Amino acid sequence: MKKMSDGKFARRLRSIARTATAVLLSVAMAGAPAFAKKGDNVNQNPDPAADCQLNGGVQHVIYIQFDNTHFRRDNPNVPSDLEQMPHLLNFIKDNGTLLTNDHTVLISHTAGGILSSLTGLYPDRHGQTVSNSYVRTPNPFTGTAAGNFAFPSSFGYWTDSVSSTGTPTAFNMVGPDGTNAPAPWVPYTRAGCDVGAIATANIVLENTKAAIFTSLAAAAAAGATNIKVASVTGFAVGQVVSIDSELATILSVGTAGAGGTGITLTAGLTNAHASGHRVSTADPTGDITKVFGAPANFLDSCPDATHAQWCEAAVAATLPNTAANAAAKAKPQADFVGFAIHCAQGSPNCANGHDDLLPQEVGGYTGFKGLFGAQEINPFLNGTPGNMNLTDLLGDPIADPFGQPGFPGFDGMFASVSLAYIVEMQKKGIPVTYAYISDAHDFHGVAGNQHVAFGPGDQGYVDQLKSYDDAFAAFFQKLADMGITKDNTLFVFTVDEGDHFVGVQKNNCDGVVTPCVYGANEVGEINANIDTLVGDQFPSLKTNFLVAGAPNAFTVHGDDAPTFYLAKKGAGMLGQTDPLTREFERSMALLTAVNPYTLATDNLMVKMADQTGMKALHMFTTGDPTRNPTFVYFADANYFLTDFPTNTCKTCINPLFAWNHGDIQPEIANTWLGFVGPGVSERGQDAVTWTDHTDVRPTILALLGLEDTYVHDGRVLFEVIDQDATPVRLRGHEHTVSQLVDVYKKINAPFGNLSLDSLTVSTSALSSNAAGDATYTTLQNKIAGWVTRRDTIAAAIKNMLNDAAFNDANLSEVQMRQLIQQANHLLAEVAGCAANTTLCAL
Repeated sequence: MKKMSDGKFARRLRSIARTATAVLLSVAMAGAPAFAKKGDNVNQNPDPAADCQLNGGVQHVIYIQFDNTHFRRDNPNVPSDLEQMPHLLNFIKDNGTLLTNDHTVLISHTAGGILSSLTGLYPDRHGQTVSNSYVRTPNPFTGTAAGNFAFPSSFGYWTDSVSSTGTPTAFNMVGPDGTNAPAPWVPYTRAGCDVGAIATANIVLENTKAAIFTSLAAAAAAGATNIKVASVTGFAVGQVVSIDSELATILSVGTAGAGGTGITLTAGLTNAHASGHRVSTADPTGDITKVFGAPANFLDSCPDATHAQWCEAAVAATLPNTAANAAAKAKPQADFVGFAIHCAQGSPNCANGHDDLLPQEVGGYTGFKGLFGAQEINPFLNGTPGNMNLTDLLGDPIADPFGQPGFPGFDGMFASVSLAYIVEMQKKGIPVTYAYISDAHDFHGVAGNQHVAFGPGDQGYVDQLKSYDDAFAAFFQKLADMGITKDNTLFVFTVDEGDHFVGVQKNNCDGVVTPCVYGANEVGEINANIDTLVGDQFPSLKTNFLVAGAPNAFTVHGDDAPTFYLAKKGAGMLGQTDPLTREFERSMALLTAVNPYTLATDNLMVKMADQTGMKALHMFTTGDPTRNPTFVYFADANYFLTDFPTNTCKTCINPLFAWNHGDIQPEIANTWLGFVGPGVSERGQDAVTWTDHTDVRPTILALLGLEDTYVHDGRVLFEVIDQDATPVRLRGHEHTVSQLVDVYKKINAPFGNLSLDSLTVSTSALSSNAAGDATYTTLQNKIAGWVTRRDTIAAAIKNMLNDAAFNDANLSEVQMRQLIQQANHLLAEVAGCAANTTLCAL
């Protein structure tokens, strides 16, 4: 589910060296930006193409991204999600390959999982190391409303920026060097293919933020250089604001209210303005501003036919939060969020579209256009002049909770809805479609307007899966009627993460014949207030962090794997070796809570790692250091630890959410992945091949004859590709290549051996209390050394594999064996330390 788990609920070297040493040296010397251009493979300004140019007889690409949909059983007696969708399951197993030893990334959430699948990059290279939202810690951290922790959403349009102060300071999708991560639709559009995006993370508009507005808290005289405003939230130095259509530029931002320091302007006002008048500007971080632009005088220009979308969103936001205004306030989401078409140059489909701006795309990206939102896409699809309803595959109109046609909300993207949009886009000549389907194990109301968790085998859960299966039956039939089949279409099916069910396991039901019936307080995660737990159990931490006037502050990104952020007021984040940081970590190793299901006292810590350890997990980014946690705490998966709202019960059952993820338990880590189409082996189920989300992207591109401008962290899954469709250089050295990809995942994947063993060592380090913190220091130094060695070996391997797959470069048997040997030595060293951390620390 797209749950904002932020504690603030919303909730690609073309050279192969002759020796392994030379390979490693070439990688080290490459340095280079995170997304450096490979060479002259990028067609910066392709001629307009009428036809989509793909290899292997592929004429269509259909990519379906599930949320929280399981191959494994959550209750051994109850058929799994996929088992209850036989039309989908049999389509994959009978016509292609279903990989069931797939894995998520860390942290394991919707945004991170989807974005790693879309890009082929681990989170430290696309920026979402913590999702579905994250925390940014301003420096200095004032501890006031203007300087507290910020909680941006991971979900924003691809080029959106984020801010802790009102001024954009970093890309949301940020690479290690601070640049905007490359957009995943670009290889398709450069090849002449239009790409339809249906509720898929960050390639559609994700929010309706347009304006920042407040009102004058006191009259402002002509010539005044300071205005008193009701709120300063979102306003920042350098912004241009409109006051009764008079434009002014902000010099500084102070405090709110008639008695506050207000907003200081760079020049005096020309006109006088009465108290209560609106002060507005465009929200520079909002999706609406980013794509549609803003009128000259912002809200004072509305209505503005040239900027009708911006005005609609901005004006709706000014409406009071009343029942009478609910539909009007929701309409911008129905109109603008969730759907996009990214077009090839010269495509008639986007002749009336907006510039598809990717200013930092490697090789440039000009002359491309897009359509955004149902208000543009519905008329294109149904041929009507207005935004009228489309009908889903079960015969119901697609609308928001108020019956307004358009996007129903991410939790309203049922299979019948998402698949209907795929059918309509393909019918209208959009050959590549990416679609998201919301989970089936929660009740989402009519269109995502409600949320209650189901347990395995619950009648409502079974009914939703039956409707999903019916939708897939209709979907495959409609596609076949259009001539879209496995013979000309690449189908990809994947899921963002697994889940841990929190609730009572039922043993006398199978869900299908005999429903599983759950009583009160038998389904629901255990909410635990971290402030209360810490304050009750650790008086010193309470004094230093929680009481009024405390010199420090902390927050968590609420989760069953919460990340902790510790800051010193007037400074920035506490250092990794600061005594208070170390005290906090040691204390968290001992944190307990009373389980309301069992009434037992549970130790909440399973594993934890600070920034040194998080680098091994690909959970640390250099592109925006302010979003890095102090440490990550992998907790008992039954618990959701949060500090919001402040009055959350100490521990209690929350029936709204019962499917926890983000954590490291196998049921969360293990996922599935399906391929069907030209070039795909019809292997049925493959439970052996180890894969993770980053492998999806390079495998798709290899099958299609496309390539990215960067090296993927994943690799081409040649195991699922027919021999004649496999890149030529990956066909030889079969045994050694298999060993190489196996050891590569073991040393580099978040759920690979090195990461998990180093996490064990991290836990021992952070929990230790030896004199002079000697154990912590020794183990941390070892982890840092392992990560450095891992990064060098992994870079050499992935560059070799990528060059072989996409640059037709030969693979050297000698080099591969040397890299395998180096990787195995490293794995053995880390495993040995994890097996006996006490001895390892000596």
